[in-house]
Amino acid sequence: MPSKSTSIAELNERRHQAVQLRLEGKTLSVVSSQVGLSTPTIVAAMKAYEAGGWDAVNVKPRGRPKRSSTEDNSKQLAELNESLCATAIQDETLWTTATVKEWLKSAHNKTVSEQTVASYLMQWDLMPFNAHRTHRYTQQANIRQWLEGAHTHFSTKARQHSLTVLWIGQRDRGNGTLQLYAHSLRGRCSWSLFRTPITSEQRSQFLQSLHLSYPQGVAIVLLQSAVELQESMGNEMTCLAPAFMEQGIGDSERNLKSSQEDDANPTLQDSPVKGTEPNQLPLSAESNIATRLAANHSTYQPMNRNQVEPLKTMESDLTHLQQLEAESIHIMREVIAEAANPVMLYSMGKDSAVMLHLARKSFYPGNIPFPLLHIDTAWNFKEVYEYRDHVMEASEVELLTHTNEEGSSQGVNPFTHGSELYTDIMKTQALRQALDKYNFDVAFTGARRDEQTARAKERVFSVRSEAHRWDPKNQRPELWSLFNGRKLSGESLRVFPLSSWTELDIWLYIQQQNIPIVPLYLAAERPVVPRDGTLLMVNDERFQLNENESVLTQQIRYRSLGCYPLTGAIESSASTIKDIIQETLLSTSSERQGRMIDHDAPASMEKKKQEGYF
Repeated sequence: MPSKSTSIAELNERRHQAVQLRLEGKTLSVVSSQVGLSTPTIVAAMKAYEAGGWDAVNVKPRGRPKRSSTEDNSKQLAELNESLCATAIQDETLWTTATVKEWLKSAHNKTVSEQTVASYLMQWDLMPFNAHRTHRYTQQANIRQWLEGAHTHFSTKARQHSLTVLWIGQRDRGNGTLQLYAHSLRGRCSWSLFRTPITSEQRSQFLQSLHLSYPQGVAIVLLQSAVELQESMGNEMTCLAPAFMEQGIGDSERNLKSSQEDDANPTLQDSPVKGTEPNQLPLSAESNIATRLAANHSTYQPMNRNQVEPLKTMESDLTHLQQLEAESIHIMREVIAEAANPVMLYSMGKDSAVMLHLARKSFYPGNIPFPLLHIDTAWNFKEVYEYRDHVMEASEVELLTHTNEEGSSQGVNPFTHGSELYTDIMKTQALRQALDKYNFDVAFTGARRDEQTARAKERVFSVRSEAHRWDPKNQRPELWSLFNGRKLSGESLRVFPLSSWTELDIWLYIQQQNIPIVPLYLAAERPVVPRDGTLLMVNDERFQLNENESVLTQQIRYRSLGCYPLTGAIESSASTIKDIIQETLLSTSSERQGRMIDHDAPASMEKKKQEGYF
């Protein structure tokens, strides 16, 4: 039999001899003894011959193709930068990450993703500062007043006319070139490059190119730096940003460029990524969701690449939260490398909030490369729906919602049908329907091992059958944090990036990163009904009172959120994140003690998961 030392030429010669002998009618055993090849190799050679003739019999060179040692080195990137700038100045056309990607492929035979293109543009100082995203979550009163007043009115009017709102600016790159750019409210950036001084004809050409890119029309927010564009405008809807906006932007951009030289610049000591220090505004039950979303400006704040330190390689150098964050980001990136059509299940709870935050970090500066999926039973808390709408309004992530319409039309509800049947129809079956409808092959979920015994059994990468069933006896080993994302045709994966986290870890991370949460996690006076040893909140008029039951007002909060008729609250005075952390440290009861679906029958959660539950 051939060994690894057998040359490719010798192996191919033997394969040709084997095929010739088989064509002469020799048996496999005779051919094997004469040419020294195994039976499977002879069969494979014959199949190759039948499919493609003698040329197909030859084997391919061993190993992977060698990569060029100069690929993506600084010299090559500098040459690409110079070539792109020269092309952009000469053509005076409109550029986006998509067009740069196409240009790299056609002009330089270089195939990269749009996320890599965005990274290149940042290195080359061709990714202009996004003024809208920067100031959307500012705490400066004058900026917020203008954004929530004049700008909101302007944007609403533009949407009524099906116009796309663009923030247009101009910046001198300091090397004899000037960049005109436009950002949509969803973050899409278009730009053109010119040699200084720029002419009115060139400004008109830039505006004309924008109109061609947005055929339904544009409404323009004009920054002070680009005020000269007014002369080239026609009858477009225009809103001039006030001078203090431009001053703030300029200061921010200069600070970002010089921050690597400024030792006094404050950084977050407990996070692998610097420059993302959360706003330390206190969170209370009375503060509205929009205020907390505004406080969470760190998630959307542009990052200075020069300010990011190399990730420490020794685990001992990382804090506990940094290790958990790094592991979760690693898991998400592993999935994206293998999955064809992933999705993230989104329940709006604290775990979902952390997972969404981690997803943003995982794929920065690009957008999250998968949608969110909410299985809507129509029985969530009102505050949960409000939170979902606010988060999605301020986010660029696609949200898909799915309801089991058959169950909904039959009036299936937790009061009359019981928690077990209701959960199966409105959650488990609905989830299976949604996964099949959109053909998702991987689903991220926020389940953690410390929540419940059945969840403690499950691997990080959990294989599900074609019917989305889980077999706890058929799980893959996950040694040394090596995850296997491969699956057979028809199979799917449930992936749990938060498997190693605990309830305390979640709250510490929420506090550190200032992640917005549903107000129900914070203690407040709320209407409740004591039932079967738990406190059920009366959330709307559909709540059904049993005989001799009455509504009380008590100070409560939730440790875990689900459908409100099946989720019990706890008496608590923890009205801040700090208080919740202290309460969690002292707690001796399960986080999911108020979730009725966990107590339908012995091992009920494991049975639900085997049927395809989250």
